[in-house]
Amino acid sequence: MAKQLLAASIAAPAFYGLNTQESGVTLQEGFALHADNCIIDKYGRLGSRKGWQTLTSGSTGVDLTGVANFKDVAGTNVMLSWNDTTFFSGTQTLTTRTPTTTDTISAGNWQTATLNDHHFFFQRDYIPLVYSAETGSTVFDSMAVHSGATAGYPKANAVLAAYGRLWAADTLTNKSTVWFTDVLDGTDWNIGTTGSLNISSVLTQGSDDIVALGAHNGYLIIFCKDNIIIYGDDNNFNDNAGMTTSDLRLIEVIEGVGCIARDSVQNTGEDILFLSNTGVRSLNRTVQEKSQPMRDISKNIRDDIIQAINGEVLANVKSVYSPTNAFYLLTFPATKQTFCFDTRQTLEDGSFRVTVWPELTPKGMLSLGSDLFFAQPNGIAQYRGYQDDGAKYEMAYYSNFFDLDMPNVNKIVKKLSATTVGATGQTFALKVGYEYSPIYFSQTFMLTAGTVYEYGSAEYGVAEFAGSVLINEQSAPTQGAGNIIQIGFTTDINGTAMSLQKISIYAKQGKVL
Repeated sequence: MAKQLLAASIAAPAFYGLNTQESGVTLQEGFALHADNCIIDKYGRLGSRKGWQTLTSGSTGVDLTGVANFKDVAGTNVMLSWNDTTFFSGTQTLTTRTPTTTDTISAGNWQTATLNDHHFFFQRDYIPLVYSAETGSTVFDSMAVHSGATAGYPKANAVLAAYGRLWAADTLTNKSTVWFTDVLDGTDWNIGTTGSLNISSVLTQGSDDIVALGAHNGYLIIFCKDNIIIYGDDNNFNDNAGMTTSDLRLIEVIEGVGCIARDSVQNTGEDILFLSNTGVRSLNRTVQEKSQPMRDISKNIRDDIIQAINGEVLANVKSVYSPTNAFYLLTFPATKQTFCFDTRQTLEDGSFRVTVWPELTPKGMLSLGSDLFFAQPNGIAQYRGYQDDGAKYEMAYYSNFFDLDMPNVNKIVKKLSATTVGATGQTFALKVGYEYSPIYFSQTFMLTAGTVYEYGSAEYGVAEFAGSVLINEQSAPTQGAGNIIQIGFTTDINGTAMSLQKISIYAKQGKVL
């Protein structure tokens, strides 16, 4: 006697993002064990990330390591980029900019900041550089020779422009002092209201090294390796604007948690995100908990992050926050992984939804307005389209392991059905695995047009999917049997966006275990 088909579905697959930390058996349905080259789109669906397109022509092998934007007081934007030895301006065409300096530059790990019509470059053990447009012409030189600059500048690795001053820290010989300039003058380090802060006297458990600086809610945030130190002033304390350095006061020292990578620090407007030695953390949550909690916003991939940290030169870790795309990207070039944290909402445990981009690891990133730019080997690239510089990339998803609510019965999967939104005419492979085996039964087919019922072109039309067909539903026969099932898919993204709406599973009941 034929048995009735068992039916189940995964609606909004990977709505909660990746979870490689917990057992795949006990995961909620909305988590994924793999989510490669994906984002969680604004509708809560698993969608393909955008690709990147090189904007620069004629710069093959330039091997950029950083990119920044200088906006002068007239509102003019100048894109600045660099590699280990050379600086450039421009986007489509890179124009070489050679600073006047006595240093022989052989490393491109600069951090930059803009203050009062000047753009500053800082890197440990190098004289800081100043880029500006003075008297109608471009001036690019070191503070040692810059007109009007004073002595006393630190050869620092971290720089921050905030509250009308430059703040700098982490020199070759001094990692416990923060220096600050006079108001609105990033070249004045020893007259006026200049000064310094030494954090040694406020630490209770020995010394610590300053790694990065931040500004949030009127406070100066000093990120050390194992501590976070917060300073404010009486004006800030009384909810008035500005920061008076003569009234600087210690607000708080958070022990046991700190930042290990300078360029992981990103201000989202409401919070500061940074990389600690146990994962990605939120400053607001850290301040609230005032300790080193096991919880963090990368909780669901904690071991993956730690493994990436252990295999990386931390100076090469880069990040960017894109308010337009509502994500925080953290890239590890050595392990060729970029983690994408969705910032639209947090999960119940306070963590962020996250996916991994294994094929996109730029050496520098810049968010400018609604655009996102990457420093790439052949110049500046923009995050746009759905190809990686003209080449396709693979999007992949694998569900958690589940038993269709029948833990004592073997299941024989007869059919899988996938409902997608967007692309057609590309290869799509549905997969099913049993009993935690890495071997999958797979059916490959071509996405074709489906019939549109509820959703019309006004909502899912040309603006979002560049004229592609709207709803596709495809079924694939499968084989094999087992108690525990895992569903997956892979597809090549080659120019058109695609989102996964639902996967349905139809199985027959096998033997009772």
